[in-house]
Amino acid sequence: MIEILLKNKKFHKVQSVDELSPSNLDFHVLQFLDYSDSEINWLEKNYGLDFSIMKHFEDIEISSHFLENENQAAFHFSFPFYEEKKITEEPIFIIISKSGLFLFSSSKLDNFLNKMYLNKFKFLRELEESKDILEFQFSFISDYFADITENLARKIKILANTILIEKQFSNNEMDSITDYNFSNMLVKELLIETTRVFRLYIKSNWAQKMGLKENIKADLNDLTVVSDYIQFNFDRLDDLKENISSKIDLEQNHIFKMLTVVTVCISLPTFIAGVYGMNFEIMPELKTSYGYPIALIAMLCSAILPFIYFKRKKWL
Repeated sequence: MIEILLKNKKFHKVQSVDELSPSNLDFHVLQFLDYSDSEINWLEKNYGLDFSIMKHFEDIEISSHFLENENQAAFHFSFPFYEEKKITEEPIFIIISKSGLFLFSSSKLDNFLNKMYLNKFKFLRELEESKDILEFQFSFISDYFADITENLARKIKILANTILIEKQFSNNEMDSITDYNFSNMLVKELLIETTRVFRLYIKSNWAQKMGLKENIKADLNDLTVVSDYIQFNFDRLDDLKENISSKIDLEQNHIFKMLTVVTVCISLPTFIAGVYGMNFEIMPELKTSYGYPIALIAMLCSAILPFIYFKRKKWL
């Protein structure tokens, strides 16, 4: 699928590059969804684009995130997004050249973004210069990280209310904390990579050509605020884990106290029964008329008195 934003502000979709004529294609943005090798070859042939960044995007070198030459500037971003209620990541590639802006992403990520930002993409159609479109893309990225971080923070807050206010938790809450912690960590990692790309672009020749240096600095400031918010999410999750651990410790202490009380209340009568079950020849209590009821009373008192003692100590 290829989506095209023309300079006359019209929007078209085609299924294949065979439906396109480069000589008659006056566009601002060409977006390729689930792009194929044949489409990459078509772009190399007709627009002279360099796709080195897409071949090594999983590397950690600088060239896997930002690469420029005299004809183009190429960017690699990884976007966190929700897939089946869990956050995962997908790469997005942006290439800006004299011909226009080229976007490459997966259709599932594009569908997710279209559902969330329909109005923002309508605003994109109103832009008239490549500079403004690239600026829009950078601003959109910083806004997107802010939105997905706030969404994650909202979910963590709801979980905190369940645990702290309702004072209830189960294995599901523990699993949710683990999932949110992983998601927060993934967003943090991708935010760091995005910040790195922005800083690389500020130092590039293309930043000087297009005059977006100050705009990118403003986006970097926004990403710094988002990073602080992510750290707040980590702190809240740590507090929740400590709260649950404290509750588990309290419950275990209560159980141990109960076991101690039961053990004491049973062991003393058992001790008395054991003494009078030794069958020695000289045991005066065995020959008294009231020996049996006395032993029963002693056993009963030895069970009741510890119970009263622990009750006053508020162990029960």
